[in-house]
Amino acid sequence: MLIKDMFTKDINREINGVIQVAQDTESVVYQEVSEYVVTDELLELFEKFFDAYFKAFKEPTNGIGVWISGFFGSGKSHFLKMLSYILENKQIGSSKTVEMFKDKLAASPNLDRMMEQATAVDTEAILFNIDIEGTSEKDSTAVMRVFSKMFYNHLGFFGENLKVARVEFYLYQDGKTEEFRRVFKAARTGQLAVKRLNCRPVISYRP
Repeated sequence: MLIKDMFTKDINREINGVIQVAQDTESVVYQEVSEYVVTDELLELFEKFFDAYFKAFKEPTNGIGVWISGFFGSGKSHFLKMLSYILENKQIGSSKTVEMFKDKLAASPNLDRMMEQATAVDTEAILFNIDIEGTSEKDSTAVMRVFSKMFYNHLGFFGENLKVARVEFYLYQDGKTEEFRRVFKAARTGQLAVKRLNCRPVISYRP
């Protein structure tokens, strides 16, 4: 018998050495989840996260931020990506993510219960690399701007320009997106103006 025959999985298979947000094909996601090993330390971190996350549903709070810290290569991105898969309860092949994690988290029955309750709420995860998506302008609003940009992009609006994105969002909420597109297309010789009225963006047409 060869040493390689002692392993359950093919040791010559392709393995991503670095976890990347952009790697989200079904085959990559399946490999990431199926081969993710939950150590005792990770089990404690999952419990800590879902305990705080679940409490936020019962007791609304504005303390909604979670900070994941660790040395380079300690598995921060990997852990975060697994959390995103679980919260979305992403469909992976014929199984849901939560189902694939049951055996991995079997040592903590409470965690399994909290995870089931948390994923009962429809959730969408927006993963991105803030260093790549951020701008060169580093001021007190830099983090807020990049979060807003990615949120609007996720909704299908033009997040690169937050003023435009807010106008698009307002039109969408008001159910006037299609009307705006029709007027914009018809306004070949006129002008479209964006103005603010009572702090709300309003689209007006001047022929």
